[in-house]
Amino acid sequence: IVIKKPLGGQNMWIKGNYRRNLMDMHIDDWNPEFLSKINVKEYVEALKDAGVQAAMVKGKPHTGLCYYPTKVGRMHRGLKGYDFFGDMVKTCHENGIAVIAYFTQIFDNWAYEEHPSWRLVTAEGKMMREYRHGEDFKSGRYGIVCPNNPEYREYVKACLTEMNTMYDFEGMFLDMTFFPEVCYCASCRERYKKETGKELPRKIDWKDPDWLDFVYRRDLWMAEYANFATACVKAVKPNVTIEHQFSRITGGWVDGSSELLTEAIDYCGGDYYGGFLQQTFINKYYKNVSPNLPFVYHTSRCDPELAYHTTTKTEEELMLHVITALVHNGAFLLVDAINPDGSIVPEVYHGLMKRIYAKTSPYEKYVSGNFHHNAAIWFATHAKYNPNENCEDMMQKKIHPDLYLDGPVAAASIMRENNIPFEVIGTKNIDTEDADVMILSHVAAIRDEEMDRIEAYVNRGGNLYISGPVGHPRLQKLLGIEVTGRTEHQFTYMRPTEEGMAIFEGFGSLTPLTVPMAQMTARITDPEGVTVLATRVLPYTLTDTEDFAAIHSNPPGIYTDEPCVILKDTGKGKLLWSAAPIEMSRPYMSRQVFTRMIRSLIGEMVYTSNAPKFVEVIGWEKDGSDYFAVINEQEESPVVPMHDIYIDVKKPDKKAVLLPEGTELQTEVLGDTLRIYLPKVEVFQMIRLV
Repeated sequence: IVIKKPLGGQNMWIKGNYRRNLMDMHIDDWNPEFLSKINVKEYVEALKDAGVQAAMVKGKPHTGLCYYPTKVGRMHRGLKGYDFFGDMVKTCHENGIAVIAYFTQIFDNWAYEEHPSWRLVTAEGKMMREYRHGEDFKSGRYGIVCPNNPEYREYVKACLTEMNTMYDFEGMFLDMTFFPEVCYCASCRERYKKETGKELPRKIDWKDPDWLDFVYRRDLWMAEYANFATACVKAVKPNVTIEHQFSRITGGWVDGSSELLTEAIDYCGGDYYGGFLQQTFINKYYKNVSPNLPFVYHTSRCDPELAYHTTTKTEEELMLHVITALVHNGAFLLVDAINPDGSIVPEVYHGLMKRIYAKTSPYEKYVSGNFHHNAAIWFATHAKYNPNENCEDMMQKKIHPDLYLDGPVAAASIMRENNIPFEVIGTKNIDTEDADVMILSHVAAIRDEEMDRIEAYVNRGGNLYISGPVGHPRLQKLLGIEVTGRTEHQFTYMRPTEEGMAIFEGFGSLTPLTVPMAQMTARITDPEGVTVLATRVLPYTLTDTEDFAAIHSNPPGIYTDEPCVILKDTGKGKLLWSAAPIEMSRPYMSRQVFTRMIRSLIGEMVYTSNAPKFVEVIGWEKDGSDYFAVINEQEESPVVPMHDIYIDVKKPDKKAVLLPEGTELQTEVLGDTLRIYLPKVEVFQMIRLV
C-alpha cells in the first residue's frame, strides 16, 4: 500500500485546535444494562458548552466490539443496532466540533477469541488471557494479538477501510501501537527466521550482537506495522490525520516503541498519568519530534488515573495539565470515563472544564514559537534498557522504566530547579540543535547514524555531558578513553582532584561525593586535552556481604587514581564524562555538583530567574516577540501561590506586559539586563516583551 500524503501542516485541521476530549468506553456487552443510557445529544451539548474543539470518538475499543454497524467484526449488543459512532460524528460536526475516530490495534478481545492463531504468545508459551492477577496487562482482561500475523493485518485493513468508507471525520487515533510482551507466535518466529536465518532468542544478553539486533529489529517491526496501518487509512482518505499511540515511547525495550513511529504519524499524541515533571519532560520531547503541531497530551479526569473511576482531579491540577501542554504548543485531551450504562457526568463540562478552558483559551494565540534554551536532553529511544539486566529466563525481564528514563528525567528536574532553560530532543533534532550543551544521561548504546549526528554537533562547537555508559566506540575515542568495565562495588565515591574542586564544592578527599550505585571504569588512551576532575574511591568491603567496616554504612576506604570524571577539550567542543549518572542523586549537595558541571559547559544564559525549584520559567520567540510563561508545577493540591519571582533577560530596551490583558509590569534595568518583577503566581502567568 502506498501512503498518500496529507495536506501540508499549515492546512491541517489541527492548527489552532487545542481543546480535545475522549470519553473512554471499553465496555463489554454481557449485561443488557451496558450502554443502555447512552445519550449523544447530552454529551455533545456538554462538549460544546465547555468549548471543546475536537472529540475523540470510540469506534472500536479494546473489547473489539464496534460502536457502529460493522460487517467486518461484531457490533456491541447493548447498542441494539444503534449507530453510536455515526451519530456522534454527525452531531459533533453539526456543532462545529472536529472528530477523531478511535480504533484499537493489537488489544482486541473479539479478534483474540475468534481467531486463536492471531494471539500473542509469551516466552513460556502462554497467551495473555491465560494470566491472572499479573502486571503488564496479565490480568485476564486483555486479549492481545500479534501485529506480525498476516491475517490479523488483513483484518485491520478491512476495519480501517470500512470506517473510512462509511464515515467522514478529521483524524484517527490508532491506539496501542506497541508490544506488551516479547512474542513467540508462529508469525514472529517465521519472520525472524526469514530475516536472519536464526531462531528467536530467549536469553537477554546486552553484550550479544544478535540480541541487540533482535531488540532493534522489534523497533523496526512495530514501525513497519504502524506505517501499514497508516497506509490503510490514507489509501481511502489521504487527508485524515493519523495519531498512533506514542505514550509507550517512555516504556522499555519490550514495547518496540521508538522514534521511528513518527514516520507513520501526522502528529504525536499519547496518554500519561504521572505528575507535572513527567509532563514538562514529555511535552518538550513531543514538541520537538512531532511532524506537525500541536501534539496532543492526554490525561484522565480521574485522579490519579482511570482505575479511580469516580474521583476527579482538582481544578488546579487540570488547569496545570492544560496550560503546560499549551505553552509547549500542545493540545490537551481530557480522558473522561463513561459509566458502563452509557451515562456521563455532564457537570464536568458545564462547570469544571468550561471554567478551565475559559481561562486558558485566550493564551492560545501566543504559543507555537521557538524555545530559548541553553541545554538539551537527548532522549535516545533505541537505548531504552539497563545493560546490566542480563537473564536466562525471558519472563524475568523488567518492563517498567529504568535508568534510561530516570536519568534524563532527573536531569530535567535539576534544570528546572536551577532555572537552566532546557529542551528535550529526539535523534532527528540533533542535526539542528544549537544548545550550549547536550545531555546524554545513561545512554547505553548509540547507533552509528546517531553518532554521526553527535559528532557533527560537537564539531559545530557543541558541548556534551555524558553519564554512565559511553554508548559508542567513537564517543570513547572522542573522549580519549577506553571503557574497561564496571565496578563490582554497588556503592562508590568520587574524590575531586585539585582541578575539580570548584565543581565538587563541599566535597574533598575525606568527604568524597557519594554515588549509591556502581561506576563505569575506564582508562585514558589519549591524554591530550583531558583534565581529570575526580578519581574513584571504593568502600572497604563489598555491599551485601557479612564483612563491613561500619555496620550501617559503607564508608570510603579504598582510594584509587582511576578517573571517574573527566573533561575533554576537543578544540571545538568540550565533553564532560561522569562514570555514573550523578544527576540521579537525591542529596542537594550532590545535585548541585551536576548543576555546576552543566553550567561549566554553558556560555551566556539566555535568561535567568529566582523562581523556586518547582516553578518552571519557559521562554520563546514568536513573530519577533519574546514571551515567558511561569508555571507553578507543584505536584499536589492545593497549589501554594508564589511571590517575588523575577526574570532577568538581556533586553534592557524592552518593557514587559502581563497577558492576556496587556497590563504593564514593574521592571528594572540593571546594566544590560532587564529585570521583570512578576505579580503573585497562583497556577501560571504569561508575559510578553514589548
